[in-house]
Amino acid sequence: MTHLLNAGLPVASSCRGDGVCAKCRLHVLPLEENATSPIEALEKRLLAKTKAEADERISCQTKVLGLIEVDADYW
Repeated sequence: MTHLLNAGLPVASSCRGDGVCAKCRLHVLPLEENATSPIEALEKRLLAKTKAEADERISCQTKVLGLIEVDADYW
């Protein structure tokens, strides 16, 4: 989420990145191995609760560690 906001891209959120609303859910395509942080318990619960697709991550809970591509349904 931070990287996207710093790049001037809009990110949906009503909790401002506190990991509550899951509105910042994005499609993430890693372009290299280990490009994102592992999915931890909070993000796993949010993804299950929102019935997220396999390639979706909660942007406020995901650390970018390498090259990725992202897309959102609202862009």
